[in-house]
Amino acid sequence: MLLILRASRYTHFVVICFGLTAYTGISSIARAETALQPFGIDDYFKIRRVVELALSSDGEMIAYAVVSNSLEENKSVRAVYISSTVLGAEPLRTAEIQNAHSLAWIPGTHELAFLSSDKGTSHLYSINKDDNELRQHTFGEYPIVKFRFAPDGQTVAWLTQTDSRDSSSQTVPGYNRSKLYERLFNGEAGIVFDSENTIFYQFVNPDWPNFSARPHTLLWLKRAGAEAFAVNVPGQVQNFYWSGDSTKLSVSYSADDIPRKAFSDRLTSIGFFDFTTMAFRPLIEARPASNVEAAQYYTGGEWVPGEDKLFIRRTTERDRWVSKVEWSLTDLAKDAMVEHDSYDWREVESYSRDSGFLPVDESTVFSNKTVHARQSLYRITPSGIKRAGMLSDIEGSTYLLRFSADFEKAAFVNESLTRPPEVYVWQAGRGWGELTNLNKTIANRILPSAREVSWKSYDGVVVHGWLLEPTGGEADEKPWPLIAFVHGGPGIAVLDEFAFYFKEQGGLWPYPLEVYAINGMAAFIPNYRGTKTFGHEFADPTSLDGEPIDDIVSGIEHLVDEGIADPNRLAISGHSHGAWLGPLVMTRARRFRAGSFAELSQNQIVNYSLMAGWLNREVHDVHWSASLYDDPHRYIEVSPDFHFKGLNTAVLFEAGAKSFAIAMMGSPKAANQAGMPTEFVVYPQTGHNIQIPRLQKESAERNLDWFRFWLKGEGDPDPT
Repeated sequence: MLLILRASRYTHFVVICFGLTAYTGISSIARAETALQPFGIDDYFKIRRVVELALSSDGEMIAYAVVSNSLEENKSVRAVYISSTVLGAEPLRTAEIQNAHSLAWIPGTHELAFLSSDKGTSHLYSINKDDNELRQHTFGEYPIVKFRFAPDGQTVAWLTQTDSRDSSSQTVPGYNRSKLYERLFNGEAGIVFDSENTIFYQFVNPDWPNFSARPHTLLWLKRAGAEAFAVNVPGQVQNFYWSGDSTKLSVSYSADDIPRKAFSDRLTSIGFFDFTTMAFRPLIEARPASNVEAAQYYTGGEWVPGEDKLFIRRTTERDRWVSKVEWSLTDLAKDAMVEHDSYDWREVESYSRDSGFLPVDESTVFSNKTVHARQSLYRITPSGIKRAGMLSDIEGSTYLLRFSADFEKAAFVNESLTRPPEVYVWQAGRGWGELTNLNKTIANRILPSAREVSWKSYDGVVVHGWLLEPTGGEADEKPWPLIAFVHGGPGIAVLDEFAFYFKEQGGLWPYPLEVYAINGMAAFIPNYRGTKTFGHEFADPTSLDGEPIDDIVSGIEHLVDEGIADPNRLAISGHSHGAWLGPLVMTRARRFRAGSFAELSQNQIVNYSLMAGWLNREVHDVHWSASLYDDPHRYIEVSPDFHFKGLNTAVLFEAGAKSFAIAMMGSPKAANQAGMPTEFVVYPQTGHNIQIPRLQKESAERNLDWFRFWLKGEGDPDPT
């Protein structure tokens, strides 16, 4: 369909689109008025983010891992700290744990357990914070990928994983990924591919995984003084949880009888191992999709304290993007292997960023959930979801939330759009306080102001988003140039968090939104329809090119009408799904002076042709209601580069050499033929996200220069 805009006296627009990412709320903590240095691109590489956090069972000790992207070392740098939870305590760095990951305190002790590969294969170790004595708990040739100590502090479960890919196969399914790439370019014999599994990444990325291959996992258990033994689980183990009395272990697993296909490992069942009978028992089993039924699978298995009851989620999946999640407390004494639909299922929204569920008792379950693009602590009860009172007065987003065994103490990370992340501690009766000072330098920079904005789309639906506004000398120069940033996913919301594109390990695509605002250009991030955390109906639009485009364009019109955005200086940019949706908005609204898009083809015909057959069926045929070969006109309609004619928008295209560089080659060609100023940049050693800090900086500076020139008429200060 074509978007018909309301009549308006304004003639230009700017929008920005973005990939999978998160954003977070408005800070209530005032910044010192004496801060003099404005936040700049180099400051992104000084942000220190907490990526792991562990709290001892008594709530007295904390361990956390900090990551930053170092320009000097041109890589991600990691450090691990141990500290008391007393405010003002000095953190300690111990050499033995600097390469540690999967941090967890052994229950009832001040002994920190972790995985480390220092000696080659990843194994389970622990260190006592008092004497720094290092203990190795597992041995053998296979790497440990996950572990959990039981509440008794003596019993431990761990998971080993081996690679089951058949390196001798001549076909794609089951073929070793690195040897396939090697044979493609250096082999001496033909390789038989089939269109069901062939994807263009295999020709440009030596690390591209084979989705039809399934690693082999083995679950091990060990009690103090006894030998370790393997549990016979009828499938590949994904996760596991101990019961409160340390006698049972719930297990989620991908059953062996589930057909092997792309992403089939997500179709998990739930069972449990009982030390009393020394046997594994399936409890509730997944089913794959069929012609008449949607796929249904089960996750969780957390135990209610003191009870033989499990907190289980059931997901009914219409497609990989649209699903219904329900929860139930399952009583092992009466519910085991009964008909699934007889359980007391209650619907709940749950998303990939939600960091687990923690049963407190039969009536209350805590969850570190995301609601309306803010992550915080919520109570899941039979009557609904409510924000937990203990953190109701802290703004922004809260994650990596960890409780002591008695729920009297907690530790967590909090940040917002204008406040970088720090670790906080909470104690019952005393409230919360800031424990770390990781980002003091960043917090004292001049940063843009930020706020949530809402508006009504053309059909009356209320849409929410974020607005970063200039501060300092250009704060009063409204209306400002506006860059609209359309996130990717499309379902992953932009949260109330600081510099979200650097949030994940290595970052996403480094659009310097904060620096745009510091340089006098407002940044608008709409959470358009298709975005999750705003309810099921909002997350499931009628079409990907209908309501989402209306939401973005109406949001920009709202900011123009409010006198915030200059209608003659509007721009659009985006990464991943946003690099398709943004150009489509650009071609339909036809109001943008500049744009910048990274890492997705703007041509759906090319996209369809280069992807695997299973991906065409599960994604493209669903989204466009037909295959390319049944309705090619629909694919032309939703391909922006067929509609560049008549535009004068200046567009920067960027791609990773290991990813969409080939698929995007046609877009700058189409823009050139349409007479649009354009530039196409391919980054070496780069996949869908830029991981290398110096390349991140190059892209950020290039985008800043691009928009300063096209929106403000400012020349590049460093033309080289």
